[in-house]
Amino acid sequence: MLPLFHDFEGRSVVIVGGGRVALRKARTFAAEADVTVVADAFADGFDGVDCQRRRRRVEPDEADELLASLKGELFLVIPATDDRALNDAIARAGREADALVNRVDERGDTVTPARAESGPLTVAISTGGESPAVARHLRREIEPLLERTEPMVALQADLRNRLGDDPDLSSKQRRQALRRVIDDDGVWRALEDGRHDDARDRAIEIVWMGSTE
Repeated sequence: MLPLFHDFEGRSVVIVGGGRVALRKARTFAAEADVTVVADAFADGFDGVDCQRRRRRVEPDEADELLASLKGELFLVIPATDDRALNDAIARAGREADALVNRVDERGDTVTPARAESGPLTVAISTGGESPAVARHLRREIEPLLERTEPMVALQADLRNRLGDDPDLSSKQRRQALRRVIDDDGVWRALEDGRHDDARDRAIEIVWMGSTE
């Protein structure tokens, strides 16, 4: 499988199942997508999720009818029940509806990775379903690094805008300039100490001194 970040804004996601796993999926996708959750009972916590809930019991032979009854074009279907036969039926119906399938009991068309985030930085971690515990462990290890790195992202964005306004610099020179800033220990120390103005001044000095050599 290949990793791919995807914009879910306005996409339709259907989750069948109302347990704790379904709740985690709903929380994840409701941040962007239009999420509908279908189950005969819902775990505590769904009240705080921005999703539509349809309370009904679904049998395997009702999977096609269920998905057909939902409005809009389905983008992602998530079978998240403890009934493997029902999950199989929902997955099949989802694919027949030209939707992607994200199973919770085995590998499907897509995998929802563990995510470490800080501001604009996002790192997705997957073990291909072999060890979710390892993925969660790595997420906890990576999160502090992302927090330390976030100020550098902002600084690099500022420098990219400045360099983009200079018609005398080639694309290669811009890349090299940004790389010199990332490789400079003094810039990192200033950012880590919260001296962002000092970091920016040093970065600008590094960029333009190197660009005029």
